[in-house]
Amino acid sequence: MSVLLTLLVAGGILAPHGLGLRRASPALAAAIWLSALAVRALTVVYLAMYLVLLLPATEAFVAVTHWCWHTVIPLLTTHLGLDGHRIGDTAVILPAVVLAASLVSVTFGVVRAARAVRRLLINASLGPGPSDSLIVGGAEVMVAAAGIARPRIVVSAGALTVLDDEELAAGLDHERGHIERHHRFLFVFAELCRGLARFLPGTRRVMTELTFHLERDADRWALARRHDPFALASAICKAATARAASGLALASLSGSAGVTDRLNELVDGPSGDVTRSERVLLRCAAYALVSMALALAAMLPAMVAAGVGQASDGPVVSARTACDHR
Repeated sequence: MSVLLTLLVAGGILAPHGLGLRRASPALAAAIWLSALAVRALTVVYLAMYLVLLLPATEAFVAVTHWCWHTVIPLLTTHLGLDGHRIGDTAVILPAVVLAASLVSVTFGVVRAARAVRRLLINASLGPGPSDSLIVGGAEVMVAAAGIARPRIVVSAGALTVLDDEELAAGLDHERGHIERHHRFLFVFAELCRGLARFLPGTRRVMTELTFHLERDADRWALARRHDPFALASAICKAATARAASGLALASLSGSAGVTDRLNELVDGPSGDVTRSERVLLRCAAYALVSMALALAAMLPAMVAAGVGQASDGPVVSARTACDHR
């Protein structure tokens, strides 16, 4: 993957901060960033599996863990009952425990957010709104797609007051684009991958770029419904200003990344079309990353089986016995 990214940077497609990819279609760019996030998550999983299953069976690990630690750090080993084997086990298992805790934390966060949205729809609902939306109370400007299994478009009373008819219609179709394009499932999958890959540098940047391109995709879905780009841009600007002032946690029309770039693209049009060769290279990159992610996922069972077999066949010697022989 590093070789592929190097070629892309050398070709001028992946400019600094991912700006080159922003000239590509939103769906293609989102596929690249989502695949990259999945590869990052699987890389961390493989590293944790190596530490737990394969590393303890290596000769180097056995040699290190069976040093006479009670002679090196007598205070800790005497009073705490620690030996090299226990220290090694802790060092091996701890990264996997932290990784599992991170994944559980993100999973609970997604479930908690879904429940909070469900309570909002039940407790704050004021009745049906325009275009099969649901009106909720609040003075802030909010137009959002809420829910996972049965998503609904939510409009705040403040949005009905602040947005004009064209802005409201464009904003509603933007959120309908999120629903029709099934972005909610991509967001959930991306959050789980982020929980696994958060320890790798650059993961937050990958998540930000993915969110930005999904918002672009919803913008283009709305524009395909023949809305005025300036009306959508105005609605996004009003929602972003209100969201920044209120600190509203629910994802809304303004999104959470690249608002200025989205507004520039709506007002001025795309910064430039990608050439045919760039488009081919980007598609190859997307196919390569998707294939890599699928291959890594498919090899997980074999990796587990090989690790368990090697661990069961590895040398088992107690630390105290090894020291006694010395």
